[in-house]
Amino acid sequence: MIDTAQQLKLLRQRIAARNASDEYIGDLQYVAITQTSNVFNLDFYGRCCDESYEDFLDTIARSDVAPLLRSIVIRGPDEGANGTRNWDIEPLLATGVTFTSLEKFSIQLNQPGDHNRIIIGSIDEEDGVLARLIEKTPRIQELTVPSAPSAAFFNIGKRPIRFLSVDSGYDTQDFIANFAKSSCFPDLQRLEWGEYQETYLEDYLDNCTQAADYQKLFKSNAFASVGFFLWRNPVCTSEDIINLKALKPNLQFLVVHYSDYFV
Repeated sequence: MIDTAQQLKLLRQRIAARNASDEYIGDLQYVAITQTSNVFNLDFYGRCCDESYEDFLDTIARSDVAPLLRSIVIRGPDEGANGTRNWDIEPLLATGVTFTSLEKFSIQLNQPGDHNRIIIGSIDEEDGVLARLIEKTPRIQELTVPSAPSAAFFNIGKRPIRFLSVDSGYDTQDFIANFAKSSCFPDLQRLEWGEYQETYLEDYLDNCTQAADYQKLFKSNAFASVGFFLWRNPVCTSEDIINLKALKPNLQFLVVHYSDYFV
Protein backbone atom coordinates (compact mmCIF):
# COMPACT_ATOMS: atom_id res chain seq x y z
CA MET A 1 0.00 0.00 0.00
CA ILE A 2 1.35 3.45 -0.99
CA ASP A 3 1.49 5.91 1.89
CA THR A 4 0.37 9.54 1.66
CA ALA A 5 3.86 10.95 1.13
CA GLN A 6 4.42 8.62 -1.80
CA GLN A 7 1.00 9.41 -3.32
CA LEU A 8 1.78 13.12 -3.22
CA LYS A 9 5.22 12.56 -4.67
CA LEU A 10 3.71 10.61 -7.58
CA LEU A 11 1.15 13.40 -8.05
CA ARG A 12 3.95 15.94 -8.27
CA GLN A 13 5.76 13.81 -10.86
CA ARG A 14 2.62 13.36 -12.99
CA ILE A 15 1.93 17.10 -13.04
CA ALA A 16 5.54 17.91 -13.91
CA ALA A 17 5.52 15.37 -16.73
CA ARG A 18 2.56 17.10 -18.41
CA ASN A 19 4.52 20.32 -18.93
CA ALA A 20 5.81 20.80 -22.46
CA SER A 21 9.57 21.03 -22.85
CA ASP A 22 9.25 24.50 -24.41
CA GLU A 23 6.65 25.78 -21.88
CA TYR A 24 7.14 29.36 -20.73
CA ILE A 25 8.50 29.15 -17.20
CA GLY A 26 5.67 31.27 -15.80
CA ASP A 27 3.10 28.78 -17.12
CA LEU A 28 4.68 25.60 -15.74
CA GLN A 29 2.21 23.63 -13.64
CA TYR A 30 3.39 22.12 -10.38
CA VAL A 31 2.50 21.19 -6.85
CA ALA A 32 4.89 22.10 -4.05
CA ILE A 33 4.76 19.77 -1.03
CA THR A 34 6.04 20.53 2.45
CA GLN A 35 5.78 17.93 5.17
CA THR A 36 5.65 18.94 8.83
CA SER A 37 5.65 15.98 11.20
CA ASN A 38 2.93 13.73 9.76
CA VAL A 39 0.89 16.40 7.91
CA PHE A 40 1.36 18.05 4.50
CA ASN A 41 1.12 21.57 3.08
CA LEU A 42 0.29 21.80 -0.61
CA ASP A 43 0.70 24.69 -3.06
CA PHE A 44 -0.78 23.96 -6.49
CA TYR A 45 -0.07 26.17 -9.50
CA GLY A 46 -1.82 25.37 -12.75
CA ARG A 47 -4.85 25.86 -14.99
CA CYS A 48 -8.38 25.52 -13.67
CA CYS A 49 -9.58 23.52 -16.69
CA ASP A 50 -6.78 21.02 -17.05
CA GLU A 51 -6.01 17.38 -16.37
CA SER A 52 -3.41 18.31 -13.76
CA TYR A 53 -5.93 20.23 -11.67
CA GLU A 54 -8.38 17.34 -11.87
CA ASP A 55 -5.58 14.96 -10.84
CA PHE A 56 -4.70 17.23 -7.92
CA LEU A 57 -8.29 17.33 -6.62
CA ASP A 58 -8.85 13.59 -7.07
CA THR A 59 -5.66 12.80 -5.15
CA ILE A 60 -6.23 15.09 -2.18
CA ALA A 61 -9.84 13.93 -1.86
CA ARG A 62 -8.77 10.33 -1.17
CA SER A 63 -9.71 9.01 2.25
CA ASP A 64 -6.09 8.26 3.18
CA VAL A 65 -4.79 11.66 2.00
CA ALA A 66 -7.42 14.24 3.00
CA PRO A 67 -7.06 13.80 6.80
CA LEU A 68 -3.31 14.47 6.61
CA LEU A 69 -3.45 17.83 4.82
CA ARG A 70 -2.75 20.93 6.88
CA SER A 71 -2.94 23.58 4.16
CA ILE A 72 -4.08 23.81 0.55
CA VAL A 73 -3.22 26.77 -1.70
CA ILE A 74 -4.55 26.93 -5.27
CA ARG A 75 -3.17 29.40 -7.83
CA GLY A 76 -2.64 29.72 -11.55
CA PRO A 77 -1.95 31.93 -14.57
CA ASP A 78 -4.44 34.56 -15.77
CA GLU A 79 -6.32 32.25 -18.13
CA GLY A 80 -10.02 31.53 -18.44
CA ALA A 81 -13.04 31.18 -20.71
CA ASN A 82 -15.25 34.13 -21.64
CA GLY A 83 -13.56 36.32 -19.07
CA THR A 84 -13.99 33.89 -16.16
CA ARG A 85 -11.57 31.61 -14.35
CA ASN A 86 -13.62 29.13 -12.33
CA TRP A 87 -11.90 26.91 -9.79
CA ASP A 88 -14.32 24.00 -9.43
CA ILE A 89 -13.75 22.36 -6.03
CA GLU A 90 -16.73 20.00 -6.30
CA PRO A 91 -14.50 16.86 -6.38
CA LEU A 92 -13.31 17.73 -2.86
CA LEU A 93 -16.89 17.82 -1.62
CA ALA A 94 -18.43 14.93 -3.55
CA THR A 95 -16.83 12.25 -1.38
CA GLY A 96 -17.44 11.38 2.25
CA VAL A 97 -13.97 12.41 3.41
CA THR A 98 -13.33 15.06 6.07
CA PHE A 99 -10.23 17.24 6.10
CA THR A 100 -9.70 16.81 9.82
CA SER A 101 -6.25 18.45 9.94
CA LEU A 102 -6.83 21.28 7.46
CA GLU A 103 -6.15 24.71 8.94
CA LYS A 104 -5.71 26.78 5.78
CA PHE A 105 -7.55 26.79 2.46
CA SER A 106 -6.74 29.48 -0.10
CA ILE A 107 -7.75 30.15 -3.69
CA GLN A 108 -6.03 33.14 -5.22
CA LEU A 109 -7.88 36.46 -5.50
CA ASN A 110 -7.97 38.74 -8.53
CA GLN A 111 -5.04 41.09 -8.91
CA PRO A 112 -4.86 44.43 -10.76
CA GLY A 113 -4.55 43.86 -14.49
CA ASP A 114 -6.10 40.36 -14.51
CA HIS A 115 -8.26 39.66 -17.57
CA ASN A 116 -10.43 36.91 -16.05
CA ARG A 117 -12.71 37.12 -13.03
CA ILE A 118 -11.78 34.37 -10.56
CA ILE A 119 -14.75 32.58 -8.99
CA ILE A 120 -15.87 29.39 -7.30
CA GLY A 121 -19.11 27.75 -8.37
CA SER A 122 -21.24 28.88 -11.32
CA ILE A 123 -21.43 32.22 -13.09
CA ASP A 124 -24.65 33.14 -11.28
CA GLU A 125 -23.77 32.06 -7.76
CA GLU A 126 -21.36 30.17 -5.58
CA ASP A 127 -23.91 27.34 -5.20
CA GLY A 128 -23.24 26.76 -1.50
CA VAL A 129 -19.90 25.05 -2.11
CA LEU A 130 -18.13 27.10 0.58
CA ALA A 131 -20.65 26.05 3.21
CA ARG A 132 -19.97 22.46 2.26
CA LEU A 133 -16.24 23.10 2.38
CA ILE A 134 -16.16 24.43 5.94
CA GLU A 135 -18.52 21.66 6.97
CA LYS A 136 -15.69 19.28 6.02
CA THR A 137 -12.93 21.34 7.70
CA PRO A 138 -13.64 21.48 11.45
CA ARG A 139 -10.18 22.94 12.26
CA ILE A 140 -10.08 25.62 9.56
CA GLN A 141 -8.36 28.82 10.73
CA GLU A 142 -7.52 30.64 7.48
CA LEU A 143 -9.83 30.91 4.49
CA THR A 144 -9.25 32.93 1.31
CA VAL A 145 -11.82 32.68 -1.50
CA PRO A 146 -12.66 34.71 -4.64
CA SER A 147 -16.46 34.31 -4.43
CA ALA A 148 -18.82 35.40 -1.69
CA PRO A 149 -20.46 32.45 0.06
CA SER A 150 -24.21 32.00 0.29
CA ALA A 151 -26.13 32.41 3.55
CA ALA A 152 -25.66 28.68 4.19
CA PHE A 153 -22.01 29.43 4.99
CA PHE A 154 -23.11 30.96 8.28
CA ASN A 155 -25.34 28.05 9.31
CA ILE A 156 -22.73 25.30 9.69
CA GLY A 157 -21.90 26.07 13.31
CA LYS A 158 -18.86 27.53 15.02
CA ARG A 159 -15.50 27.29 13.28
CA PRO A 160 -12.11 28.47 14.65
CA ILE A 161 -11.47 30.82 11.71
CA ARG A 162 -9.06 33.63 12.60
CA PHE A 163 -8.36 35.00 9.10
CA LEU A 164 -11.10 35.38 6.49
CA SER A 165 -10.50 37.01 3.09
CA VAL A 166 -13.39 37.09 0.63
CA ASP A 167 -13.99 38.75 -2.75
CA SER A 168 -17.55 39.10 -3.97
CA GLY A 169 -16.99 37.54 -7.39
CA TYR A 170 -20.11 37.98 -9.52
CA ASP A 171 -22.51 38.34 -6.58
CA THR A 172 -22.07 39.71 -3.06
CA GLN A 173 -24.62 37.15 -1.79
CA ASP A 174 -25.44 39.75 0.91
CA PHE A 175 -22.21 38.63 2.58
CA ILE A 176 -21.81 41.66 4.86
CA ALA A 177 -25.45 41.62 5.99
CA ASN A 178 -25.32 37.85 6.61
CA PHE A 179 -22.03 38.16 8.47
CA ALA A 180 -23.50 40.84 10.77
CA LYS A 181 -26.23 38.42 11.86
CA SER A 182 -23.91 35.44 12.37
CA SER A 183 -22.29 33.89 15.43
CA CYS A 184 -20.12 31.20 13.82
CA PHE A 185 -16.66 32.80 13.92
CA PRO A 186 -16.05 33.94 17.51
CA ASP A 187 -12.24 33.81 17.10
CA LEU A 188 -12.04 35.92 13.93
CA GLN A 189 -9.23 38.47 14.16
CA ARG A 190 -8.84 39.70 10.59
CA LEU A 191 -11.53 40.21 7.95
CA GLU A 192 -10.84 41.19 4.35
CA TRP A 193 -13.66 41.95 1.95
CA GLY A 194 -13.55 42.83 -1.75
CA GLU A 195 -16.61 44.69 -3.04
CA TYR A 196 -18.48 43.85 -6.26
CA GLN A 197 -16.37 45.03 -9.20
CA GLU A 198 -18.33 44.52 -12.41
CA THR A 199 -18.11 48.23 -13.17
CA TYR A 200 -18.97 47.82 -16.88
CA LEU A 201 -22.61 46.97 -16.04
CA GLU A 202 -25.24 49.72 -16.05
CA ASP A 203 -26.69 48.52 -12.72
CA TYR A 204 -23.25 48.04 -11.16
CA LEU A 205 -23.93 50.23 -8.12
CA ASP A 206 -27.25 48.48 -7.43
CA ASN A 207 -25.37 45.22 -6.91
CA CYS A 208 -22.86 46.63 -4.42
CA THR A 209 -23.20 46.36 -0.64
CA GLN A 210 -25.15 49.21 0.90
CA ALA A 211 -23.54 51.51 3.49
CA ALA A 212 -26.23 50.54 6.01
CA ASP A 213 -25.06 46.91 5.92
CA TYR A 214 -21.53 47.96 6.85
CA GLN A 215 -22.91 49.94 9.78
CA LYS A 216 -24.77 46.85 10.97
CA LEU A 217 -21.58 44.83 10.66
CA PHE A 218 -19.49 47.27 12.70
CA LYS A 219 -22.13 47.33 15.44
CA SER A 220 -22.63 43.56 15.52
CA ASN A 221 -21.39 40.98 17.99
CA ALA A 222 -20.08 39.02 15.00
CA PHE A 223 -17.52 41.77 14.36
CA ALA A 224 -16.53 42.29 18.00
CA SER A 225 -13.42 40.07 17.90
CA VAL A 226 -12.09 41.58 14.66
CA GLY A 227 -9.00 43.75 15.15
CA PHE A 228 -8.13 44.38 11.48
CA PHE A 229 -10.48 45.09 8.56
CA LEU A 230 -9.20 45.38 4.98
CA TRP A 231 -11.77 46.83 2.59
CA ARG A 232 -11.03 46.34 -1.11
CA ASN A 233 -12.63 48.63 -3.69
CA PRO A 234 -15.51 49.98 -1.60
CA VAL A 235 -18.25 52.10 -3.12
CA CYS A 236 -18.51 54.67 -0.38
CA THR A 237 -17.87 58.27 0.51
CA SER A 238 -15.19 59.62 2.82
CA GLU A 239 -18.00 60.38 5.24
CA ASP A 240 -19.07 56.72 5.22
CA ILE A 241 -15.54 55.67 6.17
CA ILE A 242 -15.30 58.26 8.94
CA ASN A 243 -18.65 57.15 10.37
CA LEU A 244 -17.58 53.51 10.35
CA LYS A 245 -14.28 54.30 12.04
CA ALA A 246 -16.18 56.12 14.77
CA LEU A 247 -18.19 52.98 15.49
CA LYS A 248 -15.03 51.01 16.30
CA PRO A 249 -12.18 53.49 16.90
CA ASN A 250 -9.61 50.87 17.98
CA LEU A 251 -10.01 48.85 14.80
CA GLN A 252 -7.09 48.76 12.35
CA PHE A 253 -8.88 49.80 9.18
CA LEU A 254 -7.34 49.82 5.69
CA VAL A 255 -9.16 50.86 2.51
CA VAL A 256 -7.61 49.82 -0.83
CA HIS A 257 -8.72 50.86 -4.31
CA TYR A 258 -7.23 49.35 -7.43
CA SER A 259 -7.93 48.82 -11.09
CA ASP A 260 -5.03 48.18 -13.47
CA TYR A 261 -2.77 49.92 -11.00
CA PHE A 262 -2.75 50.18 -7.24
CA VAL A 263 -3.90 53.63 -6.09
